[in-house]
Amino acid sequence: MKKYDFMHLCEHPVLWQTEMCVSIGVFDGLHVGHQKILNRNVELARERGWQSMAITFNKNPKMFMKSQVERKNLTTAVQTEEILAEMGIDHLVVIDFSVEFSKLKPKEFLAFICSFCQLKAMVVGEDFRCGAPALCAGPVQLQEHLSRLAPGAIVEVPPFVRTAEGEIASSSLVRQKLLEGALEEVQSMLGRPYALDLVAYPSKFTEEGLLYRTASFMQLLPLAGAYEGTMLLSDGQTWRVLAIFAESELLIKAVGGMWDIEAVRTKCLSIAKRSVL
Repeated sequence: MKKYDFMHLCEHPVLWQTEMCVSIGVFDGLHVGHQKILNRNVELARERGWQSMAITFNKNPKMFMKSQVERKNLTTAVQTEEILAEMGIDHLVVIDFSVEFSKLKPKEFLAFICSFCQLKAMVVGEDFRCGAPALCAGPVQLQEHLSRLAPGAIVEVPPFVRTAEGEIASSSLVRQKLLEGALEEVQSMLGRPYALDLVAYPSKFTEEGLLYRTASFMQLLPLAGAYEGTMLLSDGQTWRVLAIFAESELLIKAVGGMWDIEAVRTKCLSIAKRSVL
């Protein structure tokens, strides 16, 4: 998968003649609803001999003006890239979201996309919106704009994915369940355990286990408590662990023995379910 900065796409002439199927979204968490959209993108592109592209943001537009706690993500940029690559997306474009960018009209935004590739199709969610709030375009308006900007381009809108309880799988619902400590429901909506990327954070070995200060963590943390999980190390080792979240700390204890990993960097912590201590 190739990665591009949105504002520098015109510097890549190889894209100009590339027939492309595009999906646009925040994709925070890359839950099963996102996966349905992106899998259809890849499927359609391969059926027609096109390339697949995902366009996303380095900051969540909906939370751009909210508090720091609310702005914590479900996935890091690295995790998002890894998952998209595994799904088969050919090109990833990242938009540096800003106040200035938020003022773009839908037609201006879509015209720019059409200027750097041969747009053949867009696959978006039912709740897709683009452009300045007062003029934002949903799927219907998207098709109207593309009929003029990219004649013949099609728009597909896969239906929402719902949970067993009938709720729409969404990043907001994942956040809610995470903050409630309902990790099994979170896993069901993500299609995988919730994982914290720990590569960038220092830790300290204590008699009890591996200790992290969580104030600088960029990802949303679950409700305080103890959870069963798996620690992945940079050398590929995995350890069953007990992850204990407190107000400003994360303590990770090895299950069934002691570990000796001081020379090996931790990579990520996957959290499966709450533990009964």
